[in-house]
Amino acid sequence: MEAESPATRVIRLLGAKRIAAHCDLTTDAVWKWAKRGGGMIPARYQFAILGLAEREGKPLLVDEIIGRAPSEPASVPDDVQ
Repeated sequence: MEAESPATRVIRLLGAKRIAAHCDLTTDAVWKWAKRGGGMIPARYQFAILGLAEREGKPLLVDEIIGRAPSEPASVPDDVQ
């Protein structure tokens, strides 16, 4: 079974219409994330979607929004470590 993309998951949990209204987008724009955007949510909307999910009481983690597996460590440049 293939893993659900970040865009598909948030649309399933929150609904394209609700996301579109919250982010001041059309529902078509939201559906494009899942269909033509590689399943990724544009960075400029990620924070707004997390806020919407929290307000709606939906279980959504940052890792699910950005498309990183929860067990996958974030990459940190060598000069920062």
